Amino acid sequence: MSFVLTSLRPAEAVHTPLGEDLAPLRELVRAFAVRAGLERSRADLLVLAVSEAAGNVLEHARAPGTVSLRSDADGVTVHVADEAGALTAEHLRAAPRRPGHGGLGLRIIQRVCDRVRLDHPGGRTRLELFMSRRLSAA
Repeated sequence: MSFVLTSLRPAEAVHTPLGEDLAPLRELVRAFAVRAGLERSRADLLVLAVSEAAGNVLEHARAPGTVSLRSDADGVTVHVADEAGALTAEHLRAAPRRPGHGGLGLRIIQRVCDRVRLDHPGGRTRLELFMSRRLSAA
């Protein structure tokens, strides 16, 4: 599956189901983020975060998932959602496991994104990742 983004207007959104092969998703996120005005280095960080979140859905949730991307004047927001609803705030706060035993994905996501939020609309898990067009002051 390949995605082509020809033009992107402010507040434009793209939605796609989550598939087993994450390469097309990474291609879509990178193209969307660059087209939305993120510098390539920030777009690459967003690709990393979305790939980690999507990988977590495939590995842990084992439920259908979706990815939604939206741009606005501030930056790019990505929702990675799954039907399992198992990801909790405690997972976001938990210390990563020993090196080589997983558990670093959520840390990476929180480190590279400007904002990470978690909610459970309709019992689903929805992880919101935000990358600003401007470098954060942190």
